[in-house]
Amino acid sequence: MVFLPSSAPARPRRKFSSQPPVVRAEEPEFLIEASAAYPKLESLALDARSSLRFAFRIFDPDTVLRHPRTRALGLETWGDLIAYKLDRGVSFRLLLTDFDPVVGDTLHEDTWRAVHHFYARQEKADTPWDMQVLPAQHQARAGRYIRLALAPAIYARINAKRRELNALPPEERAETFQYLRGYHRYLRLARSGVVQWRPKLILPRIYPVTHHHKLAVFDDETVILGGLDVNERRYDTPEHDRPAPETWHDVSLCVTGAVAAHAARYIADVWNVNRKAAIQSMIRAKAQYPRLFGCLVPDFDILDPPPAATTETGPVPMQLIRTVSRRSKVVGFRMRPKTVDSGIEDAYFALIREARRLLYVETQFFRHRPLADALAARARECPDLRLILLLPAAPEEIAFDDKNGLDSRYGEHLQADCIEVVRKAFGERVLFVSPAKREYTPDEGRGILNHAPIIYVHAKVAVADDAWGIVGSANMNGRSMKWDSELALLWNSPSAGALRRQLSTDWIDAEAGHAPMEEAFDIWKRTAVENARRNPAERRGFILPYFADEASALGMSLPLPPELV
Repeated sequence: MVFLPSSAPARPRRKFSSQPPVVRAEEPEFLIEASAAYPKLESLALDARSSLRFAFRIFDPDTVLRHPRTRALGLETWGDLIAYKLDRGVSFRLLLTDFDPVVGDTLHEDTWRAVHHFYARQEKADTPWDMQVLPAQHQARAGRYIRLALAPAIYARINAKRRELNALPPEERAETFQYLRGYHRYLRLARSGVVQWRPKLILPRIYPVTHHHKLAVFDDETVILGGLDVNERRYDTPEHDRPAPETWHDVSLCVTGAVAAHAARYIADVWNVNRKAAIQSMIRAKAQYPRLFGCLVPDFDILDPPPAATTETGPVPMQLIRTVSRRSKVVGFRMRPKTVDSGIEDAYFALIREARRLLYVETQFFRHRPLADALAARARECPDLRLILLLPAAPEEIAFDDKNGLDSRYGEHLQADCIEVVRKAFGERVLFVSPAKREYTPDEGRGILNHAPIIYVHAKVAVADDAWGIVGSANMNGRSMKWDSELALLWNSPSAGALRRQLSTDWIDAEAGHAPMEEAFDIWKRTAVENARRNPAERRGFILPYFADEASALGMSLPLPPELV
């Protein structure tokens, strides 16, 4: 039995709902690539009668709408669509991740731009809106000695940002600086318009954990969840007919029924834990820069979660699974938060233990040694088990931005180590693959695989024996399994096999997608090997063998917790 016990509390004193129970609902609808997910999100938002509850790591209100229905109404962006629904009395709650302001400076700025966008529109609305947008920064912080050790690197990044800001035109500099809320502890905007250091240097705060979930709940009846945030960077189609740095493979699910109420409960739990800190942050923003942030309303209701639904609304057993962590006492060398719910990791372990014939996995990162060890143990126990694992050929920052910082090099070291553990155990029964476009390039680098630009993989999918499936926001790395806030769906149905077959169709062709599960591994392996020998334009589909040699060469072992990357 793979489903997790639903009675175990997720954390002490019941500040977070217990593990969601197993419920029965209709078959999940698979939304492969944003070209499928974005129009579905728009359609469900248009049809919402009472409430929209969103929880995203990134939600850009300037993202272009794609559904013909929204375009027919004259709506152009997600900001327009939300305003349209608010004008018609629908309640909107957006739990929007905020980030470490120094390490995640661009994301931190984008969060506050989105917050400002919605409240500025609310201020101009003809009728009162039932809207709250909460910037949620995970409150886990690194201990004092960790902060001391990393202070030189942190201050170097702050100084680089100061120089970057001062290189901007004065008006753009002033506006950008105001959105960089977390930098105001270290820098100030002088009357001359120049960004300067504050007179007194302080020990920097370091926030190593984020809320990484991506889900939208409509009327507490339907939920879309998976690995996909909402912005233009993440839009792609199954043809991946875009420049390599704009490709983005992702998978989401749409489910109607009891599981949606449990997703709404999850949003309420995270919201209520973060609301007080968010109120204080918005009060400070409003006081410091009233011209820009005077529109903010720093008042967030406690969200009352809907009743824990147990009504069976379909034939498919399923369960929401989570990663939940909380701030631990900030002392000494401590960097790890306290993990209070490792349901996603537990589900992966269970899926691996029960797999007998084929495991199909897509993940952005494969860096969690406990999962690698579990796969290796299962390979030795079950000689008939085969594994297909699809990864991007290189991390995004290395492939497209040519950034080889210590964090990236440490991540590459962990991934090369995990791949070696699994490869030794499985031998010829494991296949590591990466997708690349079917076009030739003479360029070289990590963004190129077998003379073709890579396709970036961001999906988080696991299918065991075409019977069990997991789709969510969690990668196979320590952050997702232990630290970051994550949500996924575990379900038991032949539809899990249908998802694998659809992905096989998209990555190879319809013939591969229609082949029986017993033939899948051989088809994938033969295709990847033959594609590596062919010119890109002559390849069958997109897949090629993944080689860990470059990751191993770049990788660097560091005395840091694996969960950091």
